[in-house]
Amino acid sequence: MIIYYYDEFDSVDDAVIASMVQRMPQQQAELVTSRKMLSQKRKQAVSFDMLAYALANNKEEATSRDLFIRHFPFAELIASLSVLDAPIHFRFGDKGKPYLVENNDIWFNISHCREAIVTAVSNREVGVDAEGRRRYSDHLLERCYSEQERQSVHDSADSENEFARIWTRKEAFFKWTGTGILTDHIKTVEEDAKRAGCAIETLEVTKNDGNSFFLSIAE
Repeated sequence: MIIYYYDEFDSVDDAVIASMVQRMPQQQAELVTSRKMLSQKRKQAVSFDMLAYALANNKEEATSRDLFIRHFPFAELIASLSVLDAPIHFRFGDKGKPYLVENNDIWFNISHCREAIVTAVSNREVGVDAEGRRRYSDHLLERCYSEQERQSVHDSADSENEFARIWTRKEAFFKWTGTGILTDHIKTVEEDAKRAGCAIETLEVTKNDGNSFFLSIAE
């Protein structure tokens, strides 16, 4: 599996996105332009380009049992616009999760947070979530976290970091299932994942600028 993360947000403005869209297949271009906010257009456009780059240049790593995590610089983003010999086409699951049509032996998933846009490409079903340090309310903690998880947050020297770490695990699992967040199961993610045969790995990724974010991978 290969996971790229991109954090040069200021480099991708409306003009760059317009240039990217012009070189995209129609289906991808429509998904980008349908977004109203720049941050959402950027997430969609950049994640598509990272996927295209992985398929063209890193398919061996994408289909490996090993995990490769790489920073994706702006230069590679621009280079990726014309690397595919054939366009990428998607089909969508019942809950909107996208799948590749031509490469049906490849799975991918995307996520974004203030710190990075993330794209994971794998030879097996995958769900990813990225999250930086996150404020939370007692109400949200009570509503969404199990007793053990709440205790872990309260006992942590950095409760906002611990809250974010646990949250990424929940999101990654629901993205793996393709259901979206199920509120009636949000406290039981760890047990549900074990029953489903889904392993969740959580890492803290430190970027070149010294800032970090949590990354959870469900597969």
